[in-house]
Amino acid sequence: MGEQKSGIKAVVWNSALWIIVFAVGMLIFTFYDLPIAKEVYSIDSAYGRFFEIIGLITTPMAGIFFAISNFLTLRVARKRILSIILGWLALIVFVGFNLLSVGMLNSRWLGVIFLCDLLFIRFSMWANRFICSYAQVVELRKVMMVGLVATLVAVLGQTIIKYGFNRPRFITLTDPDTQFTYWFVHYPIAHDSSFPSGHAAQSALSFMLVFLKKFLPKLRTPKWDIALWAVAIFITLSTMISRMLLGVHYATDVWAGCFLTLFTISLTNWYVEKTYKA
Repeated sequence: MGEQKSGIKAVVWNSALWIIVFAVGMLIFTFYDLPIAKEVYSIDSAYGRFFEIIGLITTPMAGIFFAISNFLTLRVARKRILSIILGWLALIVFVGFNLLSVGMLNSRWLGVIFLCDLLFIRFSMWANRFICSYAQVVELRKVMMVGLVATLVAVLGQTIIKYGFNRPRFITLTDPDTQFTYWFVHYPIAHDSSFPSGHAAQSALSFMLVFLKKFLPKLRTPKWDIALWAVAIFITLSTMISRMLLGVHYATDVWAGCFLTLFTISLTNWYVEKTYKA
C-alpha cells in the first residue's frame, strides 16, 4: 500500500469518489427498484442459488486469512495482547458464521464447508509464512488491518444497518404494486429486513484480491492486474444479480451492500497508509 497509486486503483480506492458513485447509484435505482425486481425475479434460478452460496464463502475466507495474518505479524503489532484476543475471536466467529450461514441455506453442505474451512486455515498459515519470509511483515500487517476491518463491517455493519430500515423483501410481497416500499421508509416491525444486502457486502470482500500483487512480484503486470480486478468484479456482480433473481433483494439493497464494503476498504486503506508508516 506504500506503492504509488495510479489509473484504476486511484479511482476505485478514492473514498470521496465512492460516496458520489453511491449517491448516484442510489438515486437511479430508487426509481427502478420495483420494475427491475419484477423483471428479473426467478425463484428457481440455478445461477441465483449457486452464487447465493459463493457470496457467503468470501467472508470466512477473508476472515480466516486475516486472522492468521494477525497471529503471524504480532511482532510488529502495537498492542500484542489485544491482537491475540481479537485474532482468536475473529477466527472462531468467521468459521462459525460460515457454518451457520450455509447450514441455514442447505445443511447438506455443512460437512464439505467445515472441511474447506480447515483446509483454508492450513493454506492461510502457509501463505502468510511465505509472505513473511520475504521480510514483508509490516506490509502484511497493514493489509491485514484493512481486510479484517472490512470483513467485520461486511458481517456486523450491514446487520446493524438492517435494523434501522426493516424493509420487507420482494419475495414476501403478495401484491408488489401496492405493497412495495422504498429503502428509505422505516418500518418498526419486519420479519427479515431487505436493506442492505449482506451477501453483496460480503462478496465485495473479493476485491481484497487486488492486494495480492503487493506480495507476489509475478502478479505486478497489466495482465494480472486486469485479471484480479475481473475476478473480483465477477464474483461481486454475480452475487448481486443472484440476490435479485431470487427476489430477496432489490437493486438498491445490493448496491448499498457492495458500497459498504468497498467504502470501508478504501477508507481503512487511506487511514492505515497515513497512520502506520513502515
